[in-house]
Amino acid sequence: MRLAHLVLATILSSLSVVAFAATRPECHDEGRFRVIAKPAESVGTDFLVKQLGRGRSIPPCKYLVREGDFEIRNENAEYFLGLTGSFLVLDSGTAPEPRGLVIWDLQKRQKVFTGSYSKPVSIDESGITFWQPGGEATDTNCPQAAGWRAQGLGAALETEVRLGFADMKPVAGAATRCAARQ
Repeated sequence: MRLAHLVLATILSSLSVVAFAATRPECHDEGRFRVIAKPAESVGTDFLVKQLGRGRSIPPCKYLVREGDFEIRNENAEYFLGLTGSFLVLDSGTAPEPRGLVIWDLQKRQKVFTGSYSKPVSIDESGITFWQPGGEATDTNCPQAAGWRAQGLGAALETEVRLGFADMKPVAGAATRCAARQ
């Protein structure tokens, strides 16, 4: 009996450490910005943006809102995807792909793009490359579609897209692929 109590106490202790670690803020630094991310109350993430200035020390990785900070509150289960220059790239949603894509311009303190995407994603200083739904999949243009339908899934065509941060306009590339859908 004593051993069972010890095992139970050890398990509960481990779970509380994991739960504590999951609620710690996570910091992302890029140029003039520190983005502090913390889990939202339900699903998703809240983001606190602190602008870094010359000669100022980098603030601690603590989610403490101060005057001059910019807070992005969780709306639709957003999660961190990337930070480059003044652009914060977020994943949005709880469903399988395609998922929501949200881009914030931290300098302007405004959302500058919303759309949908599928992975893989590549983010660099000039923009982001991702896959976007691009049409209906048929047995002719998507040989895997029949097999997916037999398994109770759907199918869609996706096009590789490049979105430049300068103009926020997605430009479709020549590459396409088939993707399963739930």
